[in-house]
Amino acid sequence: MPSSKQNRIKNHPVLQEKESVLVKFAFDDKELFGKEGEMISSALIANGVQIFGKHPEDKAPLGIFCANGQCAQCTVLVDGIALKSCMTPLKEGQKIESIEDYPPLPEDDEEIVFKPIPTIDTDVLIIGAGPAGLQAALTLAKLGSKTILIDDKDRLGGKLLLQTHKFFGSVKDSFAGTRGIDIAKILEEQIKEFENIEVWLDSPCIAVFSDKLVGVLKGDKYVHINPKKLLVATGAREKMLAFPGNTLPGVYGAGAFQTLVNRDLVKSSEKIFIIGGGNVGIIAGYHAIQAGIEVVGLVEALPKCGGYKVHEDKLRRLDVPIYTRHTVIATHGKNHVEAVTISQIDEKFQPIKGTERSFEVDTVLIAIGLDPVNEFYVKAKEFGMDVWAAGDALEIAEASSAMFSGKIAGMKIGQSLGLTKEDVPTEWEEKAEILKSHPGPVVKIEKPIREEGIYPVFHCNQEIPCNPCTSVCPKELIVIPEGGILGLPEFQKEQEVECIGCAQCVAVCPGLAVTLLDYRDDSNYPEVTIPTEIFVGKV
Repeated sequence: MPSSKQNRIKNHPVLQEKESVLVKFAFDDKELFGKEGEMISSALIANGVQIFGKHPEDKAPLGIFCANGQCAQCTVLVDGIALKSCMTPLKEGQKIESIEDYPPLPEDDEEIVFKPIPTIDTDVLIIGAGPAGLQAALTLAKLGSKTILIDDKDRLGGKLLLQTHKFFGSVKDSFAGTRGIDIAKILEEQIKEFENIEVWLDSPCIAVFSDKLVGVLKGDKYVHINPKKLLVATGAREKMLAFPGNTLPGVYGAGAFQTLVNRDLVKSSEKIFIIGGGNVGIIAGYHAIQAGIEVVGLVEALPKCGGYKVHEDKLRRLDVPIYTRHTVIATHGKNHVEAVTISQIDEKFQPIKGTERSFEVDTVLIAIGLDPVNEFYVKAKEFGMDVWAAGDALEIAEASSAMFSGKIAGMKIGQSLGLTKEDVPTEWEEKAEILKSHPGPVVKIEKPIREEGIYPVFHCNQEIPCNPCTSVCPKELIVIPEGGILGLPEFQKEQEVECIGCAQCVAVCPGLAVTLLDYRDDSNYPEVTIPTEIFVGKV
């Protein structure tokens, strides 16, 4: 079968391959097969295609970068029309061509007859159905607002659909201990319960106009929406980094990598190198290992990684080299990444001569931060519309914080519509700020001194907003002394109630930072329960 030769992930510790229909298509006159409905970019990469075209000026090869519709590096000709392959679903019989020059103009066809553009009135239009947009829609629906929720993708969830890891925060209101992909399903089911939320998928926003109308391509029909209030929850785009070879096929954003690996189960790489030690880069590294992809190394320009220490520890336990105070110098290759060179940097972030090191890799992930996608918000403000922003479109933060940002925006919009006189709950604003907190300093963990019974050992040695272990303990033996979700968890040793060894704290921990120590059968050789989400390797 054609699929057996493709770069697909067949075994994954978290994800399961969904049933699909294989369809035949052509790329540069070569017959290929892909999954019906998947994005063309994913189908091409699954078939080993990395070069999608060439730059019109210097003929340099181009591949994907964002896989999110934010750039145009993946543009191809689909049945004669230039389209972004990461936003165009695969269909049976498509003729797809790489673009060697500027895309040709379509051939003349029948005369276009312009018809009146339908205008749809609504209380609220929400652009973007990620964590912020979904929570805003739910908040508004409960207040009685008529809301249209649009997204340019084929399903609800935004970046939640790429996040196979468990969330931090609190169980009560942030879905802590639940995977992002599952949170997307939960919110989708909640959205379905409200008839006053109208969902438009595959419906990109085209423009915000000076007459306060919003142009939307709903499927293949162009419409205008006339909202009383507008919420922009369009998320963020990945930043690019300038260095020689940064446009080679195989250099792309960490989010694009997660799209291929986690959303589409495409094994895009064999050996990757990561630029950036924030949460996005570190988590992408762990996702790579889960997909059977080798992580050759990670560089961070600062003296230490900015991501959560528990995420960093997961990579270190798997022997992934992390080079702090380093930067990328160049990537190398003729038509695709074949190697990357890094070097140490001085206090002025300049490369130190003689410290260069090169590694053979086929992919380099850029994970140096995000920029808000807020152009619609800026234009709407300029045109005097009643507009709000939420989530990453307002401020770059964790998805758990984005959900609170959406709830807060929804409540404020409800107030402006006269649907409620209640103020935004103070705890919402406080929780949103806490969830945006940067990780605290790393502290030394005291070794357990008790050598009897059974009890959990916590390996999280950095204050981050997280408390699922305290929520799931059926005996309430795990506490955060300061209360709330900031602080390090502790096991209450001096209690009449004993740990029963249910291991729920081990299973729920988003950082895989809880183990269970059991002396009951053998006090000299205790049994240790260790969390893992990989098939092979150290844990």
